[in-house]
Amino acid sequence: MMRRYYAILRVTLVLSLAVTSSACALFSGHQKLTPAEEAAAAARNAPPNPAASLHAAPPDQVAIYTSLGTAYLQGGHPRAAVRELQQAIKLPGNHGDAYDVLGLAYQALGQATLAEDAFRHALETEPNNPEFLNNYGAFLLEQGRFSAAVEQLRKATSDPLYSTPQFAWTNLAAAYRGLKQQNQAVIALQKALYFKPGYPPALLLWAEMEYQAHDLMAAYGHLQGVLAQEPDNAQALLLAGNISWQQGQKEQAKSLWERCVNASPYSAAGKDAQRRLLQREN
Repeated sequence: MMRRYYAILRVTLVLSLAVTSSACALFSGHQKLTPAEEAAAAARNAPPNPAASLHAAPPDQVAIYTSLGTAYLQGGHPRAAVRELQQAIKLPGNHGDAYDVLGLAYQALGQATLAEDAFRHALETEPNNPEFLNNYGAFLLEQGRFSAAVEQLRKATSDPLYSTPQFAWTNLAAAYRGLKQQNQAVIALQKALYFKPGYPPALLLWAEMEYQAHDLMAAYGHLQGVLAQEPDNAQALLLAGNISWQQGQKEQAKSLWERCVNASPYSAAGKDAQRRLLQREN
């Protein structure tokens, strides 16, 4: 999920690089080249062969357009990303990555139907790809379809070769939380932190669950872990301020809320922190 718990974008750009090398050697008049050396010298000095280029592998245009789309999406331009990704899927080739990123782009634009269709197309190309499963699961989580999200995310976490399993485990924890299965959510968070100790999204989600359960000390401890790595994390600053206020540390709470507003004034957390500051001034 682009923000949610940071779903991951997987795109490989294949580039063909032609590397030329030259070597020089000095020979005295009586030295003689071996047959192998003569062949190497002839190859170096031979004129270009235009026909040989006809057999060179063409650049992977699908991967190039997919990479451009990914760059646009990561740069905060989902509409431009859609344009490039639509070009990618019009070309012959493997479209799994292109459809996966297209799903993320449509998700960022709030076009849920198109996003789901793209995610499904990606999984049709690679049904067991853990990154595709995670991104689709994160989308379902955002839509509030928790049971469906669990189904996809469990498949993602079952892949022992998944390079970033902390993403799927954290999303799975959030899905279990949505289903009010708190114990399962905690187990999933423990898994996420096993694979990636100190992973901020997992710590933040755990802190939110502990705050909801009125375990303020535990929640604040997890938030400190988040803020040590991401001092401008607006959601963590807001929650830390709320806890400080409830514990009677009013000046500290105001300081944390001010940091939240400064870090992300237009986010939901930033607006909430600003509202709390205004209420305390009146």
